[in-house]
Amino acid sequence: MAVEVTFTLDLEDHRPPGFRKRYPEITESILSFLDRHAIRATVFVLGRVALESPQLIRQISNQGHELGYHTFDHVHLHRDSRDGFLEKSAAGKKYLEDLGGKAVHGFRAPAFSLTRESLWAVDAIRELGFTYSSSVLPVRNPINGFPGAPGRAFRWPNGLLEIPATVSRIGPLEIPCLGGFYLRYLPYFMIRRCLAQDTDQEHWLYCHPHDFDHREPYYTIPGTSVVTSVLLWFNRKQTFKKLERLYSDALVAAAPPFIERIHSGDFDDAHTFRDF
Repeated sequence: MAVEVTFTLDLEDHRPPGFRKRYPEITESILSFLDRHAIRATVFVLGRVALESPQLIRQISNQGHELGYHTFDHVHLHRDSRDGFLEKSAAGKKYLEDLGGKAVHGFRAPAFSLTRESLWAVDAIRELGFTYSSSVLPVRNPINGFPGAPGRAFRWPNGLLEIPATVSRIGPLEIPCLGGFYLRYLPYFMIRRCLAQDTDQEHWLYCHPHDFDHREPYYTIPGTSVVTSVLLWFNRKQTFKKLERLYSDALVAAAPPFIERIHSGDFDDAHTFRDF
């Protein structure tokens, strides 16, 4: 039986100066894939990408996908300030709403950086008028994690809905096997095994334009190590094939964008999380 999965895309760009802008053409390919499989996604857009490529953002909205906000310039929340975040995000959210012609309800922090070290952001996100966040990785992780957070959708004490990343257990590890780096590197049989696990989590996958761009020349991503940049650069060629197989094998089926699931009551039973 197919697992219903919401497809999410983090629309961002990390190229250093001097490299050609590639994310628009890769995003076009992703949109074609979504259209072939009758998938309507939630697309979390970086503010500066929206400023740079407004027509692409309009196209995404016009094709029936939900627009969400991914901060202005991909600064991890624990490295940002509350005032700076509020100022940039208020302008970025409004600009996305102007481009798409509808309210922007969803927020996603860069690299799941809503953690115990950045809890100031919970009230800031709510203050900006977002309905939900999808910013928590509820396990330990070398980059950002929030061990102890619920695996199911929950509400923060201020009422903000949180839809945490889907995680699966592989041996001693708990990882978001339907996302970016993990989706690219895990063998297909392991992804099948993850999907077959008995869990009451909400399922969604996430990816980025660079996950599909196997022709992009190598560069060191600003703010990351050479090792991290190399890992993010390799193993991109099979991403589309792997996703095509997941849908063709009927292992996954298209669930609606997050805001439609909220409106249909999918998260009405979300409990308030206070133990942090």
